[in-house]
Formats: sequence, structure tokens, C-alpha cells
Amino acid sequence: MRVACPDCTTPIEAQPGEEVVCPACLCSFVAPATSQVPRRYDVHFPDGSVLRRLSSYAVREAIYTGAVPITARLRPDVGGNDLVPVYAYPWFGQIFALLGVEPPAHAGTRRIAGWVGVRKAAPPPALAPAPTTRVRLEKSVSNMSVVLLLAVGIGGFFFLLVLLAVFLAW
Repeated sequence: MRVACPDCTTPIEAQPGEEVVCPACLCSFVAPATSQVPRRYDVHFPDGSVLRRLSSYAVREAIYTGAVPITARLRPDVGGNDLVPVYAYPWFGQIFALLGVEPPAHAGTRRIAGWVGVRKAAPPPALAPAPTTRVRLEKSVSNMSVVLLLAVGIGGFFFLLVLLAVFLAW
């Protein structure tokens, strides 16, 4: 039976259920029980736009370049007319995992139209405690130490100038 590589769509002779390594892209996969392997995908974006008839390779490249977000849905050319999330395909989900992109938090859940649910109010943010006397004292000492070091440095410079003038006058 001829099967198509899920990555590059290269036709390969294989038995159903056999593990196959594609000679073109070195991708390993298990040959499906039927010969219907998706070769092309329609990419449906959240804004309603659609890219038609992209190969697996083109979808992978678009994911790598950021042109296909994780919220996009795919419709394969074989198997059915259902829109499937792009991360549901293991060979595309692995790319998002490599890029560090997580599936949406609501992945795998359904919203019932009109159902809002119970929303709890968030607790008010905790106010930062007022600084204690010790903290204020430490801040003022650190601010004063900078001024004191600067004054000692300038005073030492003038003292050296006076010593130089005395040495040259002698």
C-alpha cells in the first residue's frame, strides 16, 4: 500500500501499522490502517480568513514563521469536514511545544451558548505595609553616606591641592 509522509507528502510503500521512515525528510511515522492520509489542509484563522490547500510542509513552515497561530483550525482534505485545532495533530503540536507556545487554557472544553456561570469577584489587592522606622533610618543613612563620601572626596582633593601649593612654594 502507498502512504504519504505526513510532513512532506512523499509517497512510500508500507504495510498498514508498519513504522516507516521517510527517505526524503527522515520523519518516522506509523503507516495508517487505511490509505487516506491528509495531504493538504485548509487553515482557518480565528478572524475568519482561510488559506486553502496547504501541504503539511507548508503548514509547518507557517507555524515556524508565526503565520499560523496556535488558535488556528485545520480541515484535512480526507477524513471529514470537521475543523480540528492545529495543536491536535502531533506533528504540528510538537512544533508549538518546541517554540514554547502552550495550547489555549480552554483547550478541550466547550462553552454552552448563553451560559455565563458563576463569577467570583477578585479579592482586593493587598496594600504594601508602611515602612517601619528602622527601614526609614536605613534609607536615610544610606543616602547620607553617599553625600558624606562625596564631601570627603572633594575635601580630600582640596587638601591635596593645598599641600601641592605649599610644596611648590617652599
